[in-house]
Amino acid sequence: MFQAKKLNLIGGDHTLVGSLHGVYPLRLEETLTIDGETVTIRPAKPVDERQIQEHFYELDKNDILLRFFHEKTSFVHDDVGKASQADYIKNLTILALAGDVGFGRVVGIGEYLLDPETNMARVAFSVSGPWKRKGLGGRLMQKLFEGARDNRILGFTAYTIPENQAMISLFKTLPANVTTTIEDDMLMLSCRFDDPLT
Repeated sequence: MFQAKKLNLIGGDHTLVGSLHGVYPLRLEETLTIDGETVTIRPAKPVDERQIQEHFYELDKNDILLRFFHEKTSFVHDDVGKASQADYIKNLTILALAGDVGFGRVVGIGEYLLDPETNMARVAFSVSGPWKRKGLGGRLMQKLFEGARDNRILGFTAYTIPENQAMISLFKTLPANVTTTIEDDMLMLSCRFDDPLT
């Protein structure tokens, strides 16, 4: 950690606290080839913070609204730090990186954050424009599901706008029944893993 800070690979405010809670889940790593380019799917690491930040800056205005529910023009440490400081249990971030291993750029992010009171995790996704409709969202959802199941999380929830068919479709890839409710013009998607599809 000290050497990474010294080389400016991670911010000076990072700590080892997150790493004390969970072990990097190597089983969630996967390498794909999409349109002739190597794509690595893997859990986020603290050194990914800058690349996650760059990914958010590359999103178009509509994708930012869908992801954050309001306009944003800057993404500071508070916006991206939780994604790169995941403890792999209560919060898990899965990245899709296009390009050679070690030199890839983030083109997709899926993350869950656990609500300990309900044992349900809220999920959120973003995929860079040119990488949409190539199956990345589905792969990210599958990895989040595998991680949540391994960590005995009860299910997933998400808030989105009713027009966000991509998020609705992602939920329907899960092997469980999905319920939808409207709350203040927002669509709440919910899926419990102990309520499997019949």
